[in-house]
Amino acid sequence: MKLQEQAIIAAAKDIEFRANHKTILQPVSLEIRKGETVVVTGPSGSGKTTLARLIAGDLHPTHGAVEIAEKKSVVFVPQQDRFIASAGLRTTYYGQRYESANDEGIPTVLEFFKRRVPDLQEEEFTKVTDELEIGYLSDRRILSLSNGERKRVQLAVALLNEPDLLVLDQPFIGLDVHARETLSSILEHQKRKGLALLVVSDPASIPAFADWVVEMDEGHTKPPVHAQEYLHLMRRNPLHIKPFNSELLTQLSTAKTNYRQVVQMTNVQVAYGGKKVLDNIDWEVNTGERWVLSGHNGAGKTTLLSLITADNPQGYSNHLILFDRRRGSGETVWEIKEKIGFVSPELHLYFLRHRGMYKPTAGSELSYNSLTCADVVLSGFKDEVGFNTTNSKIQHTKAKQWLEMLGMENIGEASFLHASLGEQRTILLARALVKSPDLLILDEPCQGLDSEHTRRFIGLLDQICGNDSTTMIYVTHRKEEIPGCITHALELENGRIKSQGKIS
Repeated sequence: MKLQEQAIIAAAKDIEFRANHKTILQPVSLEIRKGETVVVTGPSGSGKTTLARLIAGDLHPTHGAVEIAEKKSVVFVPQQDRFIASAGLRTTYYGQRYESANDEGIPTVLEFFKRRVPDLQEEEFTKVTDELEIGYLSDRRILSLSNGERKRVQLAVALLNEPDLLVLDQPFIGLDVHARETLSSILEHQKRKGLALLVVSDPASIPAFADWVVEMDEGHTKPPVHAQEYLHLMRRNPLHIKPFNSELLTQLSTAKTNYRQVVQMTNVQVAYGGKKVLDNIDWEVNTGERWVLSGHNGAGKTTLLSLITADNPQGYSNHLILFDRRRGSGETVWEIKEKIGFVSPELHLYFLRHRGMYKPTAGSELSYNSLTCADVVLSGFKDEVGFNTTNSKIQHTKAKQWLEMLGMENIGEASFLHASLGEQRTILLARALVKSPDLLILDEPCQGLDSEHTRRFIGLLDQICGNDSTTMIYVTHRKEEIPGCITHALELENGRIKSQGKIS
C-alpha cells in the first residue's frame, strides 16, 4: 500500500507558536501517516524543535490544533536527556556526576526503565536493549553513562512504550559511526512494522529511509519534498560560509603560558563499582599541541576529560599533572578551571534545567531567573554554572565581541532557555572562548549546529590556532568535523589507549 493511502496518525492544522512576545512558528499544516518518516530540517533557530515538540504534545500551539488519531500514542525523545532530574539532583555543580557515580541513591539503568515503562516485561526489555547494544548497562548508574549510551537508553525507553508515532529530536547527534548505523537500522525496522517517525535532523544526517523532508527557515515551513529529491538539491547547492572578522579575532587573541606539561598522565586508573572505566592511561599534552580524542561511545573519553577539568575526585589518587602541578599538591579546582575553556553536551544540560539559573537581582531576595545568552557567555570568565556574578566593563565588551564573531550579537539579551538548541550550542562555544584560555577542551562542540555553523566554527578554530599557541583537546565522532589545525590523535577503546601519536 502506498504511504499516502495509509492512515493519518497525527495532523498539525495551521498551528502557530509564540513565546516572550516573539513568533517562533508561523502557521504550519502537516500530516504524518502510519509507516511514514518525515524529516524536519533547516538552519539553527529556524523552529525545528518547536514544531516537533508541538506535534508531540510537549508544547501547546498558540493558535491552531494538533490532532492525534483515536487510540494512537505519541512519544517524544528530546535531544537533551533529563537524567539529572530523574536522579533527584538539583545542584548547579555539573562535576557532581563523578562524585555520585557510586551513590546508591542514583537509579541504575534497569531501575530507570522500571520507572518509565509501566508493566515492564523482562522479555521485551531484553529484546530492545540487545537490539540497541545496551544490555550490559543494566546495573550502571544512569549518571555514569556516556553521551552515546544515554541516547540509546532514551530510545529504548521510547520503544518499550510502544508508540504509534515516535518524534525524535536530533537522534544521531553524539553517536559514533557504528552507533549511528545501528540506530538507523533499528528505526528503519520499526518503520517497516508500521511505526510513524518525525525526525528533526541536520541535512547531513537525514536517514536513507526518509520519505519526506520539510525544510524550515525563521519559523516558516516549505512544502514537503521527497527525501531523495531534497538530497539531490542539497548536493547541487553548496552552503555559503560567511567570513570572520580576522582583525577582531586577532584583537581577541592573547599570549598563552608556555607550560612544560599541560597534561601528563601516568598509569591512570578510574573505576566505578569495581568496574574499570579507564585502565593504564599514559598520555602527555604539551603547549601548542592540538589533539583529537576519539573512540566509540562508552570508550572512556568523557571520564578522561573529567580528570583534566578537575571534576573527577579520582584524579587525586592518580599520577596526574595539570599545568605543571601535580594534582592534589594544594591547587584549587578553580585555579585549574581558570586556565581551561570547556564545552560539552553535559555542561549544556546544566544550562537547560527548567527551573532556570540563579541570577542575583538588585533589590530583591534570592531568586531563580532565566539567564540571557550574554549572561551565559559572561559566566565563562569565572567558570560559573547556574549562577552569574558581577562582571567588569572589559569583560562585557569582550563577551559582546565574541557574540559578534559567532554571528550571535542579535540574541545577546534574549533568554538562553528560549534560544534554539543550535543557538544555545553556539553561545556555549563563545563561553569557552571568551577568556582566551591556555587549554580549550571541546567535547562534541558541533552538536546541534547546522552544516553552515559547523563549517564556520571549524574555520574559526583553525584561525584561532593560527594566531597563537592555544592548546586544544577536541572530541568528535565525525571525521568531517575535525579542524585542519589538529596535530595529534589519541584513540580509546574500552577504557584503554588503542593508538596515539603525531599526525603526519
